[in-house]
Amino acid sequence: MALDFTLAAFETFCQQIAHMPVFTLIDYLTRTTAPPLPFVVLRFDVDYREVHAVQMARIAERHNLQGSFYFRHRNGNFDLNAIRTIAALDHEVGYHYETLDTCRGNFDAAETLLMEHIGALRAAGLTIRTVAAHGSTPTAPSYQSNLDLFRRRPELFERAGLVGETTLSVDFSRVVRLSEANWHWQRYAQYQPGAKGRKTSLRAAAQDLPHLDTGLYVTFHPQQWFKRPLEMLYYRWRNRLGRTFPRLYQIVRFSQQLKLQREHGRREQQQ
Repeated sequence: MALDFTLAAFETFCQQIAHMPVFTLIDYLTRTTAPPLPFVVLRFDVDYREVHAVQMARIAERHNLQGSFYFRHRNGNFDLNAIRTIAALDHEVGYHYETLDTCRGNFDAAETLLMEHIGALRAAGLTIRTVAAHGSTPTAPSYQSNLDLFRRRPELFERAGLVGETTLSVDFSRVVRLSEANWHWQRYAQYQPGAKGRKTSLRAAAQDLPHLDTGLYVTFHPQQWFKRPLEMLYYRWRNRLGRTFPRLYQIVRFSQQLKLQREHGRREQQQ
């Protein structure tokens, strides 16, 4: 049996839902009739390791499944090669925005930056119709989350040419939300931002799915999904160590970096 957070486990999940109605977010939001039950909405928040998102997109496409992939603007740019590759597989692509964080709570600057980033994606030939807020600690007291940009400025949807947002535009009384943020699967019967979910697993959710009288809205974070189980276990335990013993984790990382610098220096001297 494949370990959770491996591409083999994701492929098994795709096989389990391949006979069901599966939607991108834009397809779900623009339906004029209620979808047959049970159904699945597939969402992928690509924080980094974009190559992992491409791998998951290809697996889903092999099973004739489409999902919505949301990309951050990191290190001054988007990974357009990864985004175009995923869009070419008929998946939806969107913007994973964090402009209130970047602009330290300045709403005018955050709106301007959001429009610039969406414009850059569209200028690259990509269709952007929905966006997803990045969850992170606020950088200023003027807001609680990146969602506040659209909460306080709902007219921004029209100005930005958007149909919706992955949280604010979804009626969570009609879908069960499932998310594996920070390597922990949580199930939310009626999701609200900031609410605590019930612990579960992808395997358990897939087994329960045929018996649901609602839809299942699943959020994946591709940077947590690996081809090799040992690599996955390494990063999972490193993440757990960093959250449990942050000071120790920093010391270990610093020691590793110092060792690499010394080895690099010795090699240069030998040359």
